[in-house]
Amino acid sequence: MSDPARAMSKEDAYAELLDLQSGDVIRLEGEGSPAGVSLDGWNGSDAEAGNVAGVVIRYWASGSARIGRPSGGGAPDRLDPRNALALVRLCQWLKDTYNAVELYHLGISGGGVDRSGSPRTDCHGQGRAVDFMGIKAVADDGEEWTLTVNDDWGTVSTKATPGGDWPSDTGSATSYRLDDEDVDPFVRDFWRSVYEFVASEWQDRTDGPDGADTATAIGDRSFIMHPDHPATAPGTAHGREAHKNHLHMQIGVTGTES
Repeated sequence: MSDPARAMSKEDAYAELLDLQSGDVIRLEGEGSPAGVSLDGWNGSDAEAGNVAGVVIRYWASGSARIGRPSGGGAPDRLDPRNALALVRLCQWLKDTYNAVELYHLGISGGGVDRSGSPRTDCHGQGRAVDFMGIKAVADDGEEWTLTVNDDWGTVSTKATPGGDWPSDTGSATSYRLDDEDVDPFVRDFWRSVYEFVASEWQDRTDGPDGADTATAIGDRSFIMHPDHPATAPGTAHGREAHKNHLHMQIGVTGTES
């Protein structure tokens, strides 16, 4: 694998995507360019809705596996090629490591409008961000299992998070709640591993094109937003309170990138 996606130019990321397409790992929808790409569903030999590098990507509006059902497979569109490459790498890693078959999200495709109805120009609008909800995978014995941020991390009650929430006076003194001795070790290690992979490809310590620097740990300040992030902003779209049901990861700055 080459440099972290965040450290690559759009041109180099696009070139790597073309190489992956030539190797039948993925398909791009249309020609694409370093300015932007759309992924297409491809299972390595034939079209398959939402399949990206062996994992079917599906939107789940509720943010919880306990409520509703995910959408049909849908490969994300209008992506910055660096974000697209990071996503492909994540799918490959989830497939190789956990035999993942589906990835659930709360937003990946670029475009859209903001609350005032104007074109969205932040990291999401520019196709540079992923709101990752969880996965479905198949165990060695053929049994399927699903883990989601909301159900298996963000609402888990521990000694640090009684009732599933950080106490109102916590401030920035957070830690990884699943380190609690009563938590399932597999679940604990799964989310820690996912976090470490995300920190290796998307922005972590800064919003610059950092190389393979030492990654943060869950509970440290990072551009990766999650249920145990030290930033707190109740009632807003920011902080750990707004990320109880997903991991937010981005390439580049949070606002508009020129």
